[in-house]
Amino acid sequence: MKGYLVMQPSARLCSLVPLSFCLLATGFSQSPVATPTPPLTPTQIVDKVTPSIAVVLASSSPTQTVGSVGTAIVVGSNGVLLTAYHVVKNAYAVQIHFKNGEVYDQVQLLGVDARRDVAAIKITSSGLPALSIASAADAHSGDPLTTISNAAALPWSASTGVVSAVRLADDVPGAGSGYKIIQFTAPASRGSSGGVVIDGQGRGLGLIVASLGTGQNLNFAVPLESVTGLADTTAVKTYANGSYITTPWPANPTAAPILTAPQNPKDASPGAPEKSDILSASKDPKFILENFKTMYVDGKGASFFGADQIKANLERNSGFSALHIDIVDDPKVADTVLVVGYTFPFDFPFELKYQNTSMVLLGGKGVGVLSGPAGSADVARQFIKLAKPYRVPKKTK
Repeated sequence: MKGYLVMQPSARLCSLVPLSFCLLATGFSQSPVATPTPPLTPTQIVDKVTPSIAVVLASSSPTQTVGSVGTAIVVGSNGVLLTAYHVVKNAYAVQIHFKNGEVYDQVQLLGVDARRDVAAIKITSSGLPALSIASAADAHSGDPLTTISNAAALPWSASTGVVSAVRLADDVPGAGSGYKIIQFTAPASRGSSGGVVIDGQGRGLGLIVASLGTGQNLNFAVPLESVTGLADTTAVKTYANGSYITTPWPANPTAAPILTAPQNPKDASPGAPEKSDILSASKDPKFILENFKTMYVDGKGASFFGADQIKANLERNSGFSALHIDIVDDPKVADTVLVVGYTFPFDFPFELKYQNTSMVLLGGKGVGVLSGPAGSADVARQFIKLAKPYRVPKKTK
């Protein structure tokens, strides 16, 4: 019969059915089953990922050779890297080193996610090997992983472990709330901050940010997929040229934060910096003005504008970055508080107070001619003008 197979002893199933159905039923027309990609070995992972990992050296003043050491990972071939925010938060100058010997002294701060303790920085380079990013949804408890960081200031150190869990930060004492973290068992030492957690396919899974001090191998990373958007932001700060930073770097670098349960969890401010210890015993206004690091903006009394407008005008003014002041959202952790008020007609007096006490460090006035927004911009200008002599080193001839 035309279109049918001739019956054979070994093919009786096909003897009375159309040829096309027979081929389908016996599997002759099926595509071969795809073989899963085998996981890479730790050695292969290290070889693949190391070119995308950098050492971050930061100094907090023009006279400090190196203040902190951390790690950064390349997420954009145009020179964008991610690191732990606390590594560069109080930096005056920053320097970036790659394993191939390349060093970059010009570094910009693009954006910050203080809640997750992640910052995006940019160097003057292109064609960098960007790390492939994996989704935390693909990570499961027990999955093997590899970490690469500058643990104990030993650059490009690799460790192995497993994913312990992907959980909310709310579950970890002192970690904050409202975001996911990856808990893992690979060791994380001082200098590991900003290092990378890599899955079995050599993809970046998380950025190392903290350890829990109440146990062993309780380390945490922020899923990279939740912070890659920082790479698309514009520069908000340019660090001083880091060419004066020298190596070798210290053997006891800045540590990843050790998370401990706050005595009053309601007082905890996720990702917020602590008050500067250097100021705690001082009553000298000049010393405080020269050394404070953080400022909270109180615009409740300004009437025609609020704190958000003042902060926006400060950060928009090119002179503000030279002051090296971080604006924070919690007055409890601020070194200083900028209080802005209003008097008729469209005068906006301001005072910079030390830790919200009665000590006034600076005082001035912004003016907005029939315009609140203009007053906000002038407050920013006048504050920068008054603070500059204390915050910006004078050029020597």
